[in-house]
Amino acid sequence: MVTGTRRSRLELNLSRDPSQIDGAWWPESRHLGDQLATLFALWPPKAGRIARVLYSPPDWDDRPHAVLVGSRVVKTGCFPRDDTQCLVLTMSNGDELTLRIIAPASSQAEAIRVLDEIAADTPDPVALRVVLDGLGLRDWHDEGDLRAWDNEGGHP
Repeated sequence: MVTGTRRSRLELNLSRDPSQIDGAWWPESRHLGDQLATLFALWPPKAGRIARVLYSPPDWDDRPHAVLVGSRVVKTGCFPRDDTQCLVLTMSNGDELTLRIIAPASSQAEAIRVLDEIAADTPDPVALRVVLDGLGLRDWHDEGDLRAWDNEGGHP
């Protein structure tokens, strides 16, 4: 059920199950150079450092080879003749994460449906959810879930 109250544009499911997508992102425009700065600002440090970005050319109006994010340059590349509607993020440790791109022109209801699907498919109660609230960015988690996870021998 779509309530229209969701305020996040990024949902991560870091279950490390290779058959699952790692998240979904709803950028505000089709200008990748600008939007990557927003993605990096939303990215939770706990999820690792993004070192490189591969993108699907039909999803974007620009096709940068690198973007300035904060004080560093991040290399980007594209899949030739690809229309996967995904970003593949190579992390600094070599892991690859795949984000489904929700078209910026999508309705709020459609974007919320996709983001909520990713959240619902999250088997790990400590999965990261980035929420944009009126006061700024913050990582969202349920403290009870974190305690339960820690008590089972894991840690967030």
